[in-house]
Amino acid sequence: MADDKHSNEEKKHKDGKQVIPKRHYKRKRRAFFHNEEREKRVQKEREAKEREKEREAKLAKNNEERVKDNLRKARIEKLTQEEIQHQQQKAHENQEGDVSSETLHSVPSENKKDKSEFDTANQPKQRDEDKKEAAVGGVAGIQSEKASKKEEDNSMEKDNKDREKSKSDTKEKEDVTEKPSHQNAKQDTPSTHSPDTHNNSAVSEFLRRNWAKIAVVIGAIILVLLLFAIFHNLHNRDDNSSGQISSFNGGDKKQTAMMKAAKETTHSVVTVENKDSNKSSVEKEAPKSDGEIGSGVVYKKVGDSIFILTNAHVVGDKANQNILYDDKKKTNGKVIGKDKYSDIAVVKAKVDKDSKVKPIAIGDSNQLQLAEPIITVGNPLGADFKGSVSSGIISGLNRNVPVDIDKDGNYDNLTKAFQIDAPVNPGNSGGAVVDQNGKLVGIVSLKIDMQAVEGMAFAIPVNHALDLAKQLEKHGHINYPNTGVQVSNVSDLNDGERHQMKLPESVEQGAVVRAVKDHSIAEKAGLKSDDVIVELGGTKIEDSLRYRQVIFEHKDDKKSLSAKIYRNGKLKDIEIKLK
Repeated sequence: MADDKHSNEEKKHKDGKQVIPKRHYKRKRRAFFHNEEREKRVQKEREAKEREKEREAKLAKNNEERVKDNLRKARIEKLTQEEIQHQQQKAHENQEGDVSSETLHSVPSENKKDKSEFDTANQPKQRDEDKKEAAVGGVAGIQSEKASKKEEDNSMEKDNKDREKSKSDTKEKEDVTEKPSHQNAKQDTPSTHSPDTHNNSAVSEFLRRNWAKIAVVIGAIILVLLLFAIFHNLHNRDDNSSGQISSFNGGDKKQTAMMKAAKETTHSVVTVENKDSNKSSVEKEAPKSDGEIGSGVVYKKVGDSIFILTNAHVVGDKANQNILYDDKKKTNGKVIGKDKYSDIAVVKAKVDKDSKVKPIAIGDSNQLQLAEPIITVGNPLGADFKGSVSSGIISGLNRNVPVDIDKDGNYDNLTKAFQIDAPVNPGNSGGAVVDQNGKLVGIVSLKIDMQAVEGMAFAIPVNHALDLAKQLEKHGHINYPNTGVQVSNVSDLNDGERHQMKLPESVEQGAVVRAVKDHSIAEKAGLKSDDVIVELGGTKIEDSLRYRQVIFEHKDDKKSLSAKIYRNGKLKDIEIKLK
């Protein structure tokens, strides 16, 4: 029963996508599935959001204080105007009372006209004095702004009573006084007070009676204007930060750099299908990992021929591929080279002369920065979702990802890649990773497909991918050095084996030489069985995968590498000549 369960697991693993297997992961040092850099980035984003909330709250509070201050100033101004009008009215009434009193006591009939004319002539001067007095009263009104409304009402009531009493006394005195004929004639003439004086008095009376309502209306207008200005500024700020200006009638939006990059990239990404695969993988829960369907990036165009970068596991073992481009146009693609260790393949195909397909702009993967924004463009689940765009950031640089190429449960190679958090789905393999300038910086290769693990995908740097593509175009394959040794890991040794090799307890990592091929590079270098390689070319060797990676990195120069080995418990230096 246990054997059947193990067999089912092996079968399920072999039918899975090109991913890191979930079990037999014995290389304890590779704990990069927990990404501290991502956690720090998320924490920084959370803190930035909190600071933004605090800033907006502070801005709202300042606006509220500004509205209150404007309302307070409007109230002070109203009180000042009312106080000036009240002082002018009181001065006018006092002037009328003084004229009546002088007429009753000492002014003869024949001199009353002169007195009246004198008073009329002096009215402008009196008005100036009244204005000065009112201005002084206005200053006093500003200083007494905090006086209660009850006191103001009492003062108004008292003034009204005094005014009515003064008018009554004046009328009685005028009835008692004998007026000569010529004075009666004078009374028939128009009043010495101009129409403007009566109009001002009526306006003052209206303002006095309705000052509270007027103040409320003015305050409401000021409040509405302030709120409009606040929301208008906030709306403009949001538009500027997003870089998009939309109209209510569905007009065009201003495109951001990322939007332009995505639009341009879709013309350089095609769909790659095996000849014997179905046209769509939507019906399938997960496509096969040997590469039934995937994506490709056009990196070069010569005449009507395009050269496509994709993954080796996408093309599988098929020499011909179906290439879908533009609006589902189809053409035949020929695999002119592939390399399983780097997971890179090159496909050549011909397209129509009027095709929109064009080579993508190439970036520099050596200049990538942590947390740099990127987008991925590919064809998840096939041509039905062609040109899908996902966004994310660069989550890690210089990752060494173990890959099981032949699906036997053992890792075969370390793939050098950078990590992204953009969603990667079946069919995205071989797609483009593009920076915010619209330039290609990587080729999507694989992702970690484990329970409770999200957003961990990896891409091959474009500099490395193009270097391999040139060799694949020329030779169809990559010539890697072969040292002719069979190696295993120190971490897999039991106590008996370590004792037999006399390996010190401090040595916990390294590559163990199990067998040496005759006439090989390793034999010429002096390597023997049970030797433990702990350093090669200045690089620490943790296991057999790292040993192979260092050897493969020198496929072009094939220079001699110095090595440190343990033999019979003693550290020894040797030189391995790759040529």
